[in-house]
Amino acid sequence: MKFSSLPFTTFLLAAIICTAIHSFGQDVSAESHSSSSSNGEQRNVTRWRNSTGGTDFNIESRGTIELTDDDKDVKNLSNDGYLEITKTVFGARRSIVIESLGGGKVKKEYYEGRTKMEWEPNGKNWLGEILPEIVRSSTLGAEGRVNRLFQKGGSAAVLNELDELKGDYTRAHYAKLLLEKNIPAADMATVVTSIAENIHSDYYLASVYQNYVNKMLVTPASANAFYQGTQRISSDYYKAAVLKEALKKFSASPAQVKTILQSAASIKSDYYLSVVLIALLEEGDVKDGSLTELLSVSANIPSAYYRSQVLAKALEKKGLSPRAQKEMINALSGVSSDYYKTGVVTKMSESGTIDNGVQSDLITLVSKSVSSDYYSSIALKSLLEHQKLTDEAFRQVVTAGGNLNSANYASEVLKRAAREQLSKGQLTDLLKASGNINSDHYLSEVLTSLAPQVKNSDAQVKEAYRQAAKRINNDTYYGRALKAID
Repeated sequence: MKFSSLPFTTFLLAAIICTAIHSFGQDVSAESHSSSSSNGEQRNVTRWRNSTGGTDFNIESRGTIELTDDDKDVKNLSNDGYLEITKTVFGARRSIVIESLGGGKVKKEYYEGRTKMEWEPNGKNWLGEILPEIVRSSTLGAEGRVNRLFQKGGSAAVLNELDELKGDYTRAHYAKLLLEKNIPAADMATVVTSIAENIHSDYYLASVYQNYVNKMLVTPASANAFYQGTQRISSDYYKAAVLKEALKKFSASPAQVKTILQSAASIKSDYYLSVVLIALLEEGDVKDGSLTELLSVSANIPSAYYRSQVLAKALEKKGLSPRAQKEMINALSGVSSDYYKTGVVTKMSESGTIDNGVQSDLITLVSKSVSSDYYSSIALKSLLEHQKLTDEAFRQVVTAGGNLNSANYASEVLKRAAREQLSKGQLTDLLKASGNINSDHYLSEVLTSLAPQVKNSDAQVKEAYRQAAKRINNDTYYGRALKAID
């Protein structure tokens, strides 16, 4: 049942349930249904019953009810409207029946037991006693009350009433009615903050935030209040839904991104945290400071898959600063899967220039935390292919490649390095690294791939080549390696 589609009937139902639970904590039952009148109009009917000890409380209502300004009486009913309130305490029964006669005329009746009594003063007084409590525990007459309050005292008057209401459903309904008003931009931040402070249910607060995001983010101040308010939503699902909706419609300033990240940091679900962070990354202009903070928050995602998804999305932002690149590596270090970690390293290699000071950290990450020789070789080859490595970084890559347990994958890394135009120092580093390959076949392949550059180098490099070749035990492979530089 959608509460927003029903008028007084559902409002009254919610009101009495909230009041009864708050006051007594007893057994509550209710039903609501629609029927058609003789002229074909839909009639929304609600029946409510509460029973505790020797007390029974029953209400049946239909149509829309307009209250007096003091909320103690019913001023008018919509055509075909009807309200019956009955309370029985240890057998003593009192009831009120109010129904529309059409044309703005209302009939009011008061009963004690089965005896009809004069409406005034007893019936009117009793209704005046119970109606204010019903009004503040439900959405009965809410639209008229909000109109009246707003006309007299603006949004502040409605917000003051929000403090007096019982139940988050009721508060949320009043909040939505207020947000339908033409609220001055200067007041919106206060409105947003007050709504977040008064509605404690994640569901109802998220409902207000999502439905009125266009109005609530109208000024920087109200947007700040909005994102601060999301920190009060404890549900991962609702918080992610609200933040995603807001980011889809409005760009966040760096200060707001900081607040969003503070809110998102409490999300425990890997999926929903990744949803928020990716939504932020889809913003057109994410400042470097914001990006660095986002990457830091991504380290809260234990799932290798979802964290790698966020990191890969961040790499779509071209020109990451050295600081952001370092934070990327810090976040990447916690990715437990070789597959996903290598995927991010490869994308990082392909996405732009890696800062010289960061290259070493990334290579160290690969060599120390990627246990699979296959995935290590993919990452190292990607760095060789797409990055202009410093001499130190090159030395680290070929050393890491040569140290792989698999002679096949080690040779692939070193042969890829041999395709570069190498300096004397790089040739020497590569020849030294090749000495760790424990297969005559693969070692000979690496050496012969280096032979053209060694042949054009000096005697010192050629001697290093010959020393490396001496590790080959097979005469055929050994002869082939030496012949390559003669």
